[in-house]
Amino acid sequence: MRWQTVRLIAIYAALSAITNFPSGFTNSSVNTAVAKLHEFIATSLREEGRPDDENTIALYGRKVGYIVCVTTTILATFVQYFSMCFNMPWGLIFGRSLTALVSPLGDACLLLYVQETSPLEIRGMSSFLCEIGYGTMCVLGMVVGMKSVLGESLSRLLLLSLIPLFFSFCFVIQIPETPKFLMITRKDSKKAMKSLEYFQGNNPENRSLIEDYEAEGMTEKMSRESTFLELLSKWHLRQAMRLALATLSLTLSFYPILQSSTYFLLESGVSVDIAQLCSTLAQVVLTLSSIFGASIIDRFSRRKLLLSFGVLSNILLVCFAFFSHMSATVVSPYSWPKYACLASLLAYCISFGMVLGPLSWFVAPELVSQRHRCTIFSACFAIHNLLIALTDFATIPLFRIFGSMCFVFLFVVPSILCLCYIYLFMPETLGKSTLEIIHEMVQRGMNGTENNIVTLDTPTLKVRPRLFSSTSDGNLRVY
Repeated sequence: MRWQTVRLIAIYAALSAITNFPSGFTNSSVNTAVAKLHEFIATSLREEGRPDDENTIALYGRKVGYIVCVTTTILATFVQYFSMCFNMPWGLIFGRSLTALVSPLGDACLLLYVQETSPLEIRGMSSFLCEIGYGTMCVLGMVVGMKSVLGESLSRLLLLSLIPLFFSFCFVIQIPETPKFLMITRKDSKKAMKSLEYFQGNNPENRSLIEDYEAEGMTEKMSRESTFLELLSKWHLRQAMRLALATLSLTLSFYPILQSSTYFLLESGVSVDIAQLCSTLAQVVLTLSSIFGASIIDRFSRRKLLLSFGVLSNILLVCFAFFSHMSATVVSPYSWPKYACLASLLAYCISFGMVLGPLSWFVAPELVSQRHRCTIFSACFAIHNLLIALTDFATIPLFRIFGSMCFVFLFVVPSILCLCYIYLFMPETLGKSTLEIIHEMVQRGMNGTENNIVTLDTPTLKVRPRLFSSTSDGNLRVY
């Protein structure tokens, strides 16, 4: 592996840590420090009685989006710290809400940095760093949030997070904007070349890449800016959005486990120490499996990997629910259901971290052209975050009523429907250009219909007449 490739992966790893620290660390640290969090809220109450991500990134750039994200997170951390010092639970809620508000902005900036600066041969592996960074920050949060470390002091736990956030701000300030944005949006070829050299080194191919960006910029100039309304009016964009949301829906079961696995294990009869240890171990396993997944994502069919591990993760989730139910309700002199429950949880984290979690990050951008990537990413992740909030809020009350079997009808049943849709309509994306991916997606979606005319007004698709040609009404016919 070339030194420049190692350096580039190190940059992506740093950006991934910066992006995922606010969400991964803060969410998982209160998982192991759950008792202290409940105590703070109860005591305080007795004593007391989303920005527009798509516009920010598209208009001002990925770097500006990162700066806004990190600055807002630092402000939110100060708000949370002082709310702990003065027993103001509503300040804690406001601070965490502020962090959640800018978290999708950081996610979008990270993915676009990776997609727009990485060489084609390591793009899949680089995209996996998004999930690896998330898992690593979750592990860090869980370890620090354990009772034996800083779990007894939430204020110190929050104050500690300011240190990496300060270094994150310094790092984001010094990295350049992506070469694609500088060339296509800013029309600055000199800065685009410097940015390309920063990320990929002084290669002879850089000049041809700049020329490709310039040609893409010329074609993008012929069309309007991408809008959310356009996502609903164009069939291929709607289909890409449906497939991306179906893939993201397969990940919903992970977030209640991330935030409340300690609680679920305690309710299953597992001791406090083992429950905290298993929750931390689950995140370690998740991170290690993501690292292994990065080595196979560019070797095997992504469609087959998604379907295989989607089925496997749901089987393991059913096993976790079943053994947890047995451990909590069936009176038995044997303790094996508890250990089967723990094993199912760890196996689920392996299947999730190896494929499902990382792959869900970049399905949406791979199914559309450059012009629509910011828009569809923002739309899909906004809907995904809403679904995460709804299912997270619903899981604990349903768990108290129905026990662990709530995972089956809340997550497994919808996932089966999503897997069926993915099996029927998801195109293969490995080693294919955006045009070829859209062509296969349209073929799968329009299979068996008489009308094979789809409006595809993205200019970059009009340069390949062998696949698309104009009809008398101005639409493009898909062959």
